[in-house]
Order: sequence, then C-alpha cells, then structure tokens
Amino acid sequence: MAHVGLRWKVTLMIWSFFSDIVVVIQVGSVIFGTVLAAPLLSSLCEKRRRKGFACMAVGSLFALIATSSSGLWVLAAANAFWVASSLRGFWLLSEQPLSAMTETLQVATPEAIQNALDNVSEAMVETGQAVLDTVNLDTRPPDAI
Repeated sequence: MAHVGLRWKVTLMIWSFFSDIVVVIQVGSVIFGTVLAAPLLSSLCEKRRRKGFACMAVGSLFALIATSSSGLWVLAAANAFWVASSLRGFWLLSEQPLSAMTETLQVATPEAIQNALDNVSEAMVETGQAVLDTVNLDTRPPDAI
C-alpha cells in the first residue's frame, strides 16, 4: 500500500516469477513428455523403453502441475491418467520382458493367424456393405429409374 495524500492506495503486486515458473513447467512437459519420451518409447531395447516410460511420467506430471495451476481440471485429469498409464507401462515392461512376448508370437500357429485374418476381412466387408447401404450414391430421383 502506498500513501497518496490523505488516502492509502492499494498497489498491484505482480509476481513476475510465477508466470516464468509456469512457462518452465510447460517447457519441461514438452521436453520430457514428447521430445525425450517419443524416441525412447519406439525403441525395441527394453532399457530404453523403460526410460521412455519414466520420461513420459515426468512430462505428464509437469503437464498435470501446469494445467491444475491454470484451473483446467479436465485436462489435469487427462494428465493424471497419462501419469498412471506411463507408470503402468513401466511396471509391465519391468515384469514381462519383450523377449517373452516375441516367443509367444513364434508359437502361434499359421492356422490361428489365418483365422484371425479371415475374421478381420469379413468384418471389413460387412462394414463396407453397411456404409454403402447407408449412403445412397445414386443421386437420380426415384421416378427417373
């Protein structure tokens, strides 16, 4: 408060460092959550993928702090989901190595793979037929047939 004549005037206190902290948190979110996590998560090396999940968790945590400090509660909940998902991915990768999953794929019989491909192709044909039945491409009026 500043004294002006016979009145006290309330001065505006601006905390410039607060906006800088939010910017630093946002930059940390982008660096950890995207720049570092994306290439590490797409790696086939288990050790790098675990590091990617850890970077994703840190970046999502930074994003959670930034969105909740701004009052964006729906986005904060989404970021909390990504923190939990990345921790779950880290835990699952630590529990079951990637080599165990590739051994399971090698055991799959060709007949099972062919049955799965047949089911997918049948579903695609049925979906395409439903779309064609729904969208009438014939633009002629009914009396012109």
